[in-house]
Amino acid sequence: MTKVHFGNDLEGALDGSPKRAAVLLTPGAGGTMETPLLVHTAERLVELGFLTLRWNFGYVKTRRTPSAGGKKELPEMESAIDFLKSKAKGTPIILIGKSFGGRLATYIATTRSDIAGFVFYGLPLQGIAKTSKPRDWSHLSQLKGKILFVTGDRDKLCPLDYLSEAQKFLTVDYSSEVVPGDHSFKPRGEEKALTTCIDWMNASF
Repeated sequence: MTKVHFGNDLEGALDGSPKRAAVLLTPGAGGTMETPLLVHTAERLVELGFLTLRWNFGYVKTRRTPSAGGKKELPEMESAIDFLKSKAKGTPIILIGKSFGGRLATYIATTRSDIAGFVFYGLPLQGIAKTSKPRDWSHLSQLKGKILFVTGDRDKLCPLDYLSEAQKFLTVDYSSEVVPGDHSFKPRGEEKALTTCIDWMNASF
């Protein structure tokens, strides 16, 4: 594993080799590249012959939360993808995002044609406040490539009925797995979430 810097003083951890594909692992709001689920996902993918890049949004150096709507973080994610692509040696690019990281990946997908797949660990269909309403997910219609949703059965940010409605916008085939647990797959679903992702990646790429 190699610590790397790219973009406007962004930092990440690059590991593995692009024998099969290159994978960007993006944390949720308030999380970092050391989020255990992302670390373990990267470790397992490296064993299977994937290149992985875990990385931090710039805001983690100064505050706890990202900008409204991720406006500042979207260009940072573009930088991370471009850096990973420079190391990928022509292999496919896959975006794995935890919560906010997955949400940004859906926006990125509307502006790029070089993303071959997505894994959404707990896609946040709505905010955390009790009065939050589902966000507009109509842009999912623009996603191309292979897609996996992994959702906790008690995830208050991704109610399963809302997820079903959002998935109706998709125009490509996708896989969707429900595991035990909350938005972070706790207390008993983390291993199932991880295994689901690894098995799907191994079969898809």
